[in-house]
Amino acid sequence: MKKATLFIFLLFSYKVCTASFETGNTIYAGLEDWKRDSTTSPIKAGQSFGYVIGVHDALDGSVICTPSNASKGQLVDIVFNYLRDNPQIRHKSADELITQALIKFYPCKRK
Repeated sequence: MKKATLFIFLLFSYKVCTASFETGNTIYAGLEDWKRDSTTSPIKAGQSFGYVIGVHDALDGSVICTPSNASKGQLVDIVFNYLRDNPQIRHKSADELITQALIKFYPCKRK
C-alpha cells in the first residue's frame, strides 16, 4: 500500500511540473471517433485507444488491479464514459483522468 500511495503522489506531483502530452479533450475526441460506426480519423482513434491501454498497463497491479478477464474494450468504455460524464475536467492531463476513471472500478484491495 505504501508503494501505491507513493506512486500516486509522485504521479500527480510530477504532472504539476511538466506539460502533458494529451488532455482529456483530445483523448475523448479520439475515443468518440473510435465509437462511431465509421471512423473519420482512424489514426487519432487508434492513438486514443492505445493511450488508454498504455496508461492502464503502466498502472495495473500497483494503483489499479484489473481482473484478468477484463477486455481492452471494457477499459476504453470506462474511460470514455467517465470523460463523457465529466466534461468540466477534460482539460486536465489525460493520464490523470484515465487513472481516476479506472481506479473507480478497479482499485487495488488493501492487504
